[in-house]
Amino acid sequence: MASSLASQLYKMRTLDRAIGNERTHNVKASFLFDGRQAADLDTQTIFDIGRDGLYELRQINQKFDVYAETLFSESIKDMDRVLQTKEENAKLDDSIRSFLFQLASHFLTKPAGKTIEWLVRRFRIHEFNARDILAAIMPYHETKAFLTMLTIITFDTADMDLFGFLVAQRKSRRLLDRQTLMAQCLRDRSLMAFVCQSVFRACRQRLDYPGLHSFYAMVMSQYIGQLSTIDNSAIQFIVPFVLDGLNLGSKDAQAAAYMVLGSLATRVTLTEDALDKVLYAVAKRPADVRTMAMCLVQLLQTQADAFNSRLPARFLSILAGHTKLPQILCQLAESFNVEMFMRPLLSSLAHYAFTSAELSQFLAAMVAVLPVSYAPALCERIVAEYVANGLTNGGPAEIIDIVQLRYGQQLEDAIGAAASGSERSDDREAVHKLLYELKARGSGNKSGVVLIKETATTLYLSINHADAGIRLVAAKALKAIVTGERTDVELARDEASSLIVDRLAQDDSERVLEVMLSLPLATLVDAQDLIPALVSIIEEERVPIGKLCSKVLRNLLAIDVQDLQMYGQVVSALFPYLLKSTDTEAATKAVYKHLPGSAFGKHKGGWLACLALAELDIDLATVKFNKSVTRVLATELAAKWDVLSDAQTGVWAAQLQSANRVGRTTAVAVGAQAVKLLAKAKD
Repeated sequence: MASSLASQLYKMRTLDRAIGNERTHNVKASFLFDGRQAADLDTQTIFDIGRDGLYELRQINQKFDVYAETLFSESIKDMDRVLQTKEENAKLDDSIRSFLFQLASHFLTKPAGKTIEWLVRRFRIHEFNARDILAAIMPYHETKAFLTMLTIITFDTADMDLFGFLVAQRKSRRLLDRQTLMAQCLRDRSLMAFVCQSVFRACRQRLDYPGLHSFYAMVMSQYIGQLSTIDNSAIQFIVPFVLDGLNLGSKDAQAAAYMVLGSLATRVTLTEDALDKVLYAVAKRPADVRTMAMCLVQLLQTQADAFNSRLPARFLSILAGHTKLPQILCQLAESFNVEMFMRPLLSSLAHYAFTSAELSQFLAAMVAVLPVSYAPALCERIVAEYVANGLTNGGPAEIIDIVQLRYGQQLEDAIGAAASGSERSDDREAVHKLLYELKARGSGNKSGVVLIKETATTLYLSINHADAGIRLVAAKALKAIVTGERTDVELARDEASSLIVDRLAQDDSERVLEVMLSLPLATLVDAQDLIPALVSIIEEERVPIGKLCSKVLRNLLAIDVQDLQMYGQVVSALFPYLLKSTDTEAATKAVYKHLPGSAFGKHKGGWLACLALAELDIDLATVKFNKSVTRVLATELAAKWDVLSDAQTGVWAAQLQSANRVGRTTAVAVGAQAVKLLAKAKD
């Protein structure tokens, strides 16, 4: 009964409002026409105009399709909202609000104007949905379209405190410029809150658009810039809106929040607690890690006084989850001054590495790509932390290994400085112990030959590390040793060979494999170990067909093979690259470039030898070249047709059942041509 009475009272209030706002019979509210023109157009005409506008919008964005069955449907055409229940009007308002935000990015287009005209006529949105209209189109406040809408809006008495200043704009027919809007925001921060809340509501409903975010960023930044002073009250008002923007998954929303945060950070020093919350929010869920990193750099450059030189552990744990961050930070360091961020970051990581395996790994990843300019300070901090905590098993010991590998001299300098500067005997003893352990890790046997596995040196630990960046550093160090660039260390050949084969057979990092493939492998590794490792790279598709694949093939051709079985393994690996295609052209060129001088090219009676003797022109058109290759291979196959156990014909038979599509296609083409040659010979 009470519910029914409330519903009736609601209808009476809305009906009274409609009567109070009723215009003369000769004038009607309109977005597209003047009042008298609109009065001459009946509801059906306006409905047709609105439907036409919706049709055009649907061609642009299919998200408008749903409204064809609701706000623009035949069934709702004759509905009078003043006769609807409160619940029915609430549902209608939700649909109108959703449509307005969906429409906002198209507000200045003709189709949008047509649909608005229908909403004004049928649903009287200028009376019942004034707040939703302003929330959606406020970014267009400096346009004539905004002023046109403003002239027909009727504000509730309850909204006059917030929007009363717009009445003066409407009366004077002046565009609402940015200066006027900002002046009002400064007088009444609830208007600024309305703008921010409107933006975030659209974002949460996934109805946002780039112009909405840039409007929020510009208005909020100008608001911050024009505040005479920023006290705690202002900070408590602004920061929640920044955090709301950071918590959105939208890249544009977060970029806008970064801009606002930058504006705030340049004007005030945040409290340590506030900065902790902001740092955590920035790092927690970035849509773009590089943009996040740039924001953090700027933030800490302006907030250095807000923390005691050590960044919060929970913030660092979030950063550790962004695997690309170390590389991004070091790239930024090449172009920008990021010292105010990098120094506290590295110092904090060096501290927490002794108690957190996660942060120890993060520091290891940073060290793997760290510019040398940061090495002295980092080494000093690591030595200081060691003196305080001791070199424990696991993370910190691993960090010492990696730092020694990349920055051996800087680490020794830091140890020397700590030893000479220590006044307490316990500290001196700790430094001397660290120096001893470092020397022991890098020392060899009396002959000067490093037995890697037996002494568990830095090189062995690093080249088998889980992080590809650390393996890359170790691979480069190994190359310098085996090629003679480094003369201070000598590797036993069997140990070097074992390391190389392990990397070739197991590594999935293109950069690590590139270093390994640049070594003179044929002279460092025995053929029976090298061939399976190289073949596995191709078969497991651990490198793309192109530059690295070409290096694999080049190394295979550099091997002096005497064993027929190994010969067959290599020919099988080369087989898919004997014919040219768009994908394999670079690899095919590598084969024919190195084939003539290889042991395979000289193998008596072999397929590869026949191709080498044919002196084919790799630069011929693909079809012509492939025909020439097929003819040479088919001729040799036809000659050995009755001896399928032969190494090369066995390879052909195996390729017919190969999982490699290119290899199967090549084998089929060669086989078909061989059959023709055999048939022709019988005739």
